[in-house]
Amino acid sequence: MTRTSGESAPLTQATEAAIREGIIAGRYAPGARLRERELSEELGVSRLPVREALRNLRHDGFVTTSAHRGATVRTMSAEGVAELFDLRIRLEPFAAEEAARQHAQGRVHDGLAAAAHATAEATERGSVERILLANADFHAQVVEAARHELLAELMAPVLSRSRWLFAMTTFRDPRQEFQAHNGIYHAIRDGDARLAGMTMAAHIEAGRRPSLRAVAPDTAEATEAGGGEAPPP
Repeated sequence: MTRTSGESAPLTQATEAAIREGIIAGRYAPGARLRERELSEELGVSRLPVREALRNLRHDGFVTTSAHRGATVRTMSAEGVAELFDLRIRLEPFAAEEAARQHAQGRVHDGLAAAAHATAEATERGSVERILLANADFHAQVVEAARHELLAELMAPVLSRSRWLFAMTTFRDPRQEFQAHNGIYHAIRDGDARLAGMTMAAHIEAGRRPSLRAVAPDTAEATEAGGGEAPPP
């Protein structure tokens, strides 16, 4: 599935961003209906950019549609979390490795250093909102630092949905998150591709169970009790 052609229009982009932020922040709860008329009135735009925004958000995994209910906010499932982490643990370590190789060759990405500094500052201040934004931006900057166009294209919806999950797992210790990001950043900065990839993989895997617990507590408990994957229903 491809994104709709209207995505290049600034109004559609702004509308899409507003709805996405509302979903991530919980203003539009999982399962809630997203009516074009109500959204157009709330956001002060016509129904056309709302319609195109909802199509794009469906492509990115934030919205589902049906003939009877129209567009609704997706309810994150245990299977969806597992799939997301399966992709992340394959793609993001590669991104970290490539970023380290780029740094080793002198192609330094300044945005990564800025993101690492922002995560440290947000963690020190203890602002949940800033921590969420900084942590999400750090992962995005690692992908940017890899300077791999196709990877960046593939990662865009993955990063967006990961940020949604970050907002569901605010109970995690932000200091541990910062320490992991700091280790990844220093490995990339030092040009150590192997260490960067391994550290990123460990960091992502550490978030799997907390994320599963946030969206499907019963499945998480069964997985932990059994020491592996949950039994099929």
